[in-house]
Amino acid sequence: MTSVFRDDILRGHVALITGGGTGICRGIARAYLAHGARVCVVSRRQEVIEAAAKD
Repeated sequence: MTSVFRDDILRGHVALITGGGTGICRGIARAYLAHGARVCVVSRRQEVIEAAAKD
Protein backbone atom coordinates (compact mmCIF):
# COMPACT_ATOMS: atom_id res chain seq x y z
CA MET A 1 0.00 0.00 0.00
CA THR A 2 1.29 3.46 -0.87
CA SER A 3 1.33 6.00 1.93
CA VAL A 4 1.18 9.77 1.61
CA PHE A 5 3.16 10.06 4.87
CA ARG A 6 6.90 9.79 5.40
CA ASP A 7 7.91 6.56 7.14
CA ASP A 8 9.22 8.51 10.13
CA ILE A 9 6.45 11.12 10.43
CA LEU A 10 5.67 10.05 14.02
CA ARG A 11 9.29 9.66 15.18
CA GLY A 12 9.69 11.19 18.62
CA HIS A 13 5.99 10.85 19.45
CA VAL A 14 4.39 8.45 21.93
CA ALA A 15 0.93 6.95 21.39
CA LEU A 16 -1.21 5.42 24.14
CA ILE A 17 -3.73 3.08 22.52
CA THR A 18 -6.50 1.60 24.64
CA GLY A 19 -7.96 -1.66 23.40
CA GLY A 20 -4.92 -2.01 21.16
CA GLY A 21 -4.59 -5.75 21.58
CA THR A 22 -7.28 -6.60 19.04
CA GLY A 23 -9.22 -5.36 16.05
CA ILE A 24 -8.95 -1.90 14.57
CA CYS A 25 -6.91 -0.54 17.48
CA ARG A 26 -4.29 -3.25 16.97
CA GLY A 27 -4.03 -2.18 13.34
CA ILE A 28 -3.67 1.43 14.42
CA ALA A 29 -0.86 0.43 16.80
CA ARG A 30 0.94 -1.33 13.94
CA ALA A 31 0.55 1.69 11.67
CA TYR A 32 1.88 4.07 14.33
CA LEU A 33 4.88 1.78 14.88
CA ALA A 34 5.51 1.64 11.14
CA HIS A 35 5.63 5.43 11.06
CA GLY A 36 8.16 5.70 13.89
CA ALA A 37 6.04 6.27 17.01
CA ARG A 38 6.67 4.62 20.35
CA VAL A 39 3.46 2.80 21.22
CA CYS A 40 1.97 1.81 24.57
CA VAL A 41 -0.95 -0.62 24.19
CA VAL A 42 -3.48 -1.07 27.01
CA SER A 43 -5.95 -3.93 27.44
CA ARG A 44 -7.94 -5.58 30.20
CA ARG A 45 -6.64 -9.03 29.22
CA GLN A 46 -2.97 -9.82 29.68
CA GLU A 47 -2.91 -12.68 27.16
CA VAL A 48 -4.13 -10.30 24.45
CA ILE A 49 -1.36 -7.81 25.22
CA GLU A 50 1.28 -10.54 25.25
CA ALA A 51 0.11 -11.77 21.83
CA ALA A 52 0.15 -8.22 20.46
CA ALA A 53 3.67 -7.65 21.82
CA LYS A 54 4.95 -10.75 20.00
CA ASP A 55 3.36 -9.55 16.76
